[in-house]
Amino acid sequence: MSKDQQEILTPTWLAHRFDESKNEIRFVNYDRAARSAVPFLTDEYLPRRDFRAYPRETARSSAPASAPIHFVFHSGFCCSTLFASCFDQPGLATTFSEPMILNDAVGWRKRGAPPAEVGRLLDDAMSLLARPFEGDAISLVKPSTVANGLAAAMLQLRPGARAILMYAPIEDFLTSIAKKGLDGRLWVRELFLAMRREGLVEGLGFTDEQLFGQTDLQIAAVAWLGQQRIFRDLIERVPERMRSLDSVSFLSKPPAMLAAAGEFLGTPLSESQLSAARDGRLSRNSKDGKIYGRDARESEYRSAREAYGDEIAKVEAWSHAVADAAGIPRELTNRLA
Repeated sequence: MSKDQQEILTPTWLAHRFDESKNEIRFVNYDRAARSAVPFLTDEYLPRRDFRAYPRETARSSAPASAPIHFVFHSGFCCSTLFASCFDQPGLATTFSEPMILNDAVGWRKRGAPPAEVGRLLDDAMSLLARPFEGDAISLVKPSTVANGLAAAMLQLRPGARAILMYAPIEDFLTSIAKKGLDGRLWVRELFLAMRREGLVEGLGFTDEQLFGQTDLQIAAVAWLGQQRIFRDLIERVPERMRSLDSVSFLSKPPAMLAAAGEFLGTPLSESQLSAARDGRLSRNSKDGKIYGRDARESEYRSAREAYGDEIAKVEAWSHAVADAAGIPRELTNRLA
């Protein structure tokens, strides 16, 4: 084994990207401080650094899994980034927030890669992500929403893994989209298109013409319903390995929810770890690190509802009718607590 390969055995070397043209994994050296300083492990947020690339087989054999891996699957705007970051503490867990290597697997599949090869890449990626920092009990991976179509495959490949399924009530989800203006509306349309290419919004009774005529918030509701259906199916398939958590419940009593999640994931949080989460992550905005509490969040949502309340209310009522007709639950079962 070369000196370079010995170095990527250390967990600071993040398995960051998959280069499908060369069948290589790219590793970049990011320590805990560098990762904790950004909300997502994406090129948009991480500092640009040189990478080392290795063939997939070499990468996996040189950097094997060293700890259990669990997941936080989410449907967006539901405090999942905040929730996962609370576990990112020395001695507890290493959090991987929206790692790009999983998005690369999704993109490769969309471009026509053989399913068996996508499965092997997914298996390799999860092994490379199951390498927490030294002393941490688990790796906690929060994939991006576009990777939810692979959630069932991830869980099948890792029968010991458990998952927290996070979502926001439909009214809050629509409010989040509306208050972000054009950026929010573009984001949800991109999510919808990605889900549609994978067949994840089929069966809701809409023709292409009807979808084309829907408003931004209607498209947002369709994407939300598609995600709810994915989560419902996961719960029905492996209920003992799934727990659901909505953003309202999490924000109403975060320490209790974190404690329950720790017990479920096999990593109970100590009083000092709960205090660290409460005094650190829970008092700041998970995206920019600024001081931000529940009162500030509720104030933002009130303002957004004042501005977009009529549109939100009408689309929410419409989404309820669509959900009922398609048999999609508005609230998930197997609640965390």
